[in-house]
This record gives sequence, C-alpha cells and structure tokens, in this order.
Amino acid sequence: MKKTLILIVFACGLAGFLITAGCTSPAKEEVSGGNSINAVKIGDILENPDSYNGRDVLINGKVVNQCGSGCWFFLDDGSGTIYVDLLPNNFAIPPMIGSKVTVEGSVLVNGTDVSILGTSVTTGLKVYS
Repeated sequence: MKKTLILIVFACGLAGFLITAGCTSPAKEEVSGGNSINAVKIGDILENPDSYNGRDVLINGKVVNQCGSGCWFFLDDGSGTIYVDLLPNNFAIPPMIGSKVTVEGSVLVNGTDVSILGTSVTTGLKVYS
C-alpha cells in the first residue's frame, strides 16, 4: 500500500511538471546564449538578403519539403519559402512535412542563393539541435 501511494504521488508530480513545462506561449523573441533574436518573416529576408546576411534570426512556418535523412528542408511562412540547412551543425530532424516549426539560425547569402543555417528546430515541445 505504501509503495502504491508513493508511486501515485510521484506520477502526479511528474504529470504536473510536464503539463506546466509545456504551457508557454509563442514569443516574438527568444533568448539564445544571452542574445535576443527577433522573429522575422521569410519574405523580409528574401526581399533584402544583404541586410540579413550573417545575422541570427528566428523564423516560423510549415515544412513543405524535406530530404529523406532530415538534414535539410524548405520552410514556408506565407510570405516566402526558404531553404534550411541543418547538416553544417551536425543534426537532423525526423519527417515533418506539413508540420509547423520554429527555426533558429543564421542567414547565409551566396550570390543569389539565400538560406538559413539552422541551429535549432522546435515543434511543439520537442527541440532538435
């Protein structure tokens, strides 16, 4: 009986923690390494890439295409679509086509190509980095 009571109390405490941990509202800014990163629209990056080149950004959108191994994908936020490369930072994501995600990374401009070097991808309560 005593073991059952302890197990029930532990399970309730754990469930309460998990529920509370997930109750955050999406923010326009996030802090990464002590630096504030502003959320931007993909269309703004694509319209003026030189002003974003090398800057850390936060973008939100839907995964519309993805490589099979999860090391890159295309993200669309309604204002534009951008290529997100995760391979240089040595991580990948599971299949997420159609999922809404938040990407943190730096803008890379190479000639006319504009992309994001992703440092983290967040969907729901899961963070990949």
